[in-house]
Amino acid sequence: MNMLKWMAALTSSLALVACGGGGGDAGTSPFGSGSGTGTGTGSVTYQLVLEVQRANVATTQISSTETVQAVATVTSSAGAPIEGVVVSFAESQASLLNFAPQAGTALTDASGKAVIDLSASDAANTGATTVGASATVGSTTVSANKSIQITAGAVTGGVPPVPAAINFVGSSPSDTAIVIKGAGGNGRSESAILTFRIVDANNAPINSAKVNFTINTDNGGASISPLSALSNSDGVITTTVSSGSLPASIVVKATSDSVPAVTSQSDTLIVSNSVPVAGGFEIVAVKYNLDGRKTGDSTEITAFVRDEFGNPVPDGVAVSFVTDYGAVASSTLGGCTTVNGMCTVDFRVQDPRGDGIATVIGTVRVGAGVTLVAGLEINMAGATGTPYLALNPDESTVTKLTLTSCKQVFELLLSDGNGRAPAAGTTISVPLASTGAVVGVKSGSPTLDQLGGGFPPLDFGIEVDLTATTLVPLCNPAGAIADSPAFFRFQFKTPASGIVFTQRVELAYPQ
Repeated sequence: MNMLKWMAALTSSLALVACGGGGGDAGTSPFGSGSGTGTGTGSVTYQLVLEVQRANVATTQISSTETVQAVATVTSSAGAPIEGVVVSFAESQASLLNFAPQAGTALTDASGKAVIDLSASDAANTGATTVGASATVGSTTVSANKSIQITAGAVTGGVPPVPAAINFVGSSPSDTAIVIKGAGGNGRSESAILTFRIVDANNAPINSAKVNFTINTDNGGASISPLSALSNSDGVITTTVSSGSLPASIVVKATSDSVPAVTSQSDTLIVSNSVPVAGGFEIVAVKYNLDGRKTGDSTEITAFVRDEFGNPVPDGVAVSFVTDYGAVASSTLGGCTTVNGMCTVDFRVQDPRGDGIATVIGTVRVGAGVTLVAGLEINMAGATGTPYLALNPDESTVTKLTLTSCKQVFELLLSDGNGRAPAAGTTISVPLASTGAVVGVKSGSPTLDQLGGGFPPLDFGIEVDLTATTLVPLCNPAGAIADSPAFFRFQFKTPASGIVFTQRVELAYPQ
């Protein structure tokens, strides 16, 4: 099949098909309850438990001058934590609360917990309100509510503590790297939560201390939110960095509002790894010439994917593969997902074999409307059942070699019988020759793998030696015998199937 036609037809018909189980009704919870359940396909159930905590202790009452945490825990019906689920938090009553991050979303960790900060929207705001949390696990939505009372806050003793230091605690994700805006996906974050802790001269945490945040100017379009926040009872303050459209090294500075001389900065946060880019996608094979007679003979095909900035794309980018002949990838996944910008699938020999040339196409999607395509060919040598043949340099079949001296080297070609290269690793030998004739293979055995140009036959060399005592009279020009019946026999053995082909070649002596 013409590769360009194949690639064009494939590109026009590609569609991304997402498979998933049937949905279930989300569980509901009564007003003020802290848990909820939902049921998905196959009666698998999930639950979400919501608590408002101060210093890791559940509470239903907070002051208007403190910051606490809303903690949602998502588990299966068997109690197993569900990691990597986005939990959305919202206030379902009066607008009395602020959420940090401002988006009101967080990702569950390995223990199934998603945490955000809660504080009163104003120190003068008091009253009762309800915090809600919801998450979708597969096709199942679970939710829960928690009602809390906000009371008037006050500073104990009437003398506010004086900030002495702001310490950087860490970032989430913890590898201090996020991807460029628009490159997010499964396991790839476009934002990071930075956590600081404000303390007094005794290293005691300060509650309700206002901290302002700024970001370095060469930030590639990144932003932070909120720009100011109040510490919780543990002295903890957070802000969220969202990536921009360019790579950058981000540093966030935290400054005490009441004592501007008290500052700190975060570790460097790297913004990199964008979406795949045209010209940055290719697929290559470990071996291109397989034994076409051996069902199951295989090779690895690896996709390499980079972004426009020369970085490997983020982990988890899906690469799909198809082929016209043979088989590619696996029964569970018709492709692979990248790790460090590359991933690998297997190609194997099997029916249909066609004319022996299989075209493999790899595709990777960029956004919603662009698909990058790369292709290669695999030679399933001898797939049509033809025997391997030694050829003359003009690619005619070798039937007779005419010597011009009693010891001579011949350069020949080895074909799979279809005019293409044999399977890589094929051995060439001469197990039989007329008495006194010595024929040895000097080069080209075992055969090497080769690529390109339609997989032409491979070079190999032999030496014919007729100087043995019994043939000396025949090598004498005066005693040379035309059309002598002397001969030798080639043997070609394939590497995977072990099939042996033989070819008889006559020898004509000098005249």
